[in-house]
Amino acid sequence: MFSFSQNYLTRGFWGDEAWTSLISQLPYLQMLKTTAADFHPPAYYSVIEIVYKFFPPTEIVTRSVSIIFYFLTLFLVWKLASEIKGKIFGLVSTLVVALNPIFFTYAYEARNYTMFAFTAVGSVYFLIRISEGFTKLRALGFVLFSTLGIYTHYYMFFTLAAQGLYLLLLDRKIFFKMFGLYFVVALLYLPWIPFLYSQVTSVKESYWIGQVDGRTHYEALLRILGGEHKNIFRPFLFGFSISLLTIGIIQHALRHKFEKPYLLIWLWATVPFVLATLPGFKAGNVSVPFRPIFFWRYLINASIPLSLVLVHTAQRLGKYFYIPTVGAIIGLALAIDLLTFSRYTYGFKQVYEEQIVGKVGNEPIVTVLPSFAEALYYRNRFGLENELIVLPEGLVQFSGKSLLDAYEANGVVKVDEAPERRYLELRPGPSLEVR
Repeated sequence: MFSFSQNYLTRGFWGDEAWTSLISQLPYLQMLKTTAADFHPPAYYSVIEIVYKFFPPTEIVTRSVSIIFYFLTLFLVWKLASEIKGKIFGLVSTLVVALNPIFFTYAYEARNYTMFAFTAVGSVYFLIRISEGFTKLRALGFVLFSTLGIYTHYYMFFTLAAQGLYLLLLDRKIFFKMFGLYFVVALLYLPWIPFLYSQVTSVKESYWIGQVDGRTHYEALLRILGGEHKNIFRPFLFGFSISLLTIGIIQHALRHKFEKPYLLIWLWATVPFVLATLPGFKAGNVSVPFRPIFFWRYLINASIPLSLVLVHTAQRLGKYFYIPTVGAIIGLALAIDLLTFSRYTYGFKQVYEEQIVGKVGNEPIVTVLPSFAEALYYRNRFGLENELIVLPEGLVQFSGKSLLDAYEANGVVKVDEAPERRYLELRPGPSLEVR
């Protein structure tokens, strides 16, 4: 229990989590302006900001939002899977999703991934219900989840594209009704379109996501199916999962019949991979504009449909293989989760606790943009009044810069050269030097 609380609730924020907390502490209109100048939609930060109206901006409080959406997602996974193939399939699928190493890990991080997963599952669930029979309540559910999804994470557009492809190929009888619902979602998204356009054009030249190469998709699948961290069990879970996914495809191909929900789930899992690969893609004289936006962490949502496919394949292996197969998936995932529990992370929280708080005076704290959010968050968290200076080295207009601009405008930090007097220099790593 100590290891769980230390590593998943009270451990120090890493950069993106500190970014979440700091942007959500800004006045609401300034928060909207700041996230619009970066590369994020505002829904998740709006939720965190509301939570901060009632609770302090601690690690536990901030991460609790992700945990709540994790359990809400599991509830919707149970509803969705039960709707597709019955309650046993629903229960087993929910357990496999709950223990999926990457989804479980990020359920305890102060980022928008579980909220994104919640909206994606809800959108797909209501699409399937509408396919069974159109009602105003189901239409409203689809519009609400889909709209919240694209206000939560831009990869939700890829999930909606997968749905559209499914409708065109396999469910054209409701296509025009669904087209009307997509039109309503688009209308609700209109206020954010200018900011989305500005964000997309701002990363044409400079952004932190690298080029797609020969290992990009392999590394993404490895983490989505086997977890983020290297350990003895990850290769076995990854290899076993890939084998089951392949067997599932062969099963359907031999029957010359693919079930409609099965294809919808596969499209949900694969279309985002394809569409995220296209920006910056080059083949001969053909090239797609914009920089690559393919990043495996943004595809965590794919762990849910892939888990459903794994359980579906195991079911079709017959009663003698079903339980051992599912048991192997659950056992390997649980072993990886337990190893993740035991990881001790050393970050800026420990640097402040061990080397700064109570050990230094009012020396300025000097840092750089990549570690700015953590340096500021823990300066505030420990109630220090040391001046915080961000060195101008490497400042570019990309992820993180808008938050620095906001706090500089508020007079909380300043961008300047290092002072000539004694100061503390914090760098990513993390490391502390007294200069």
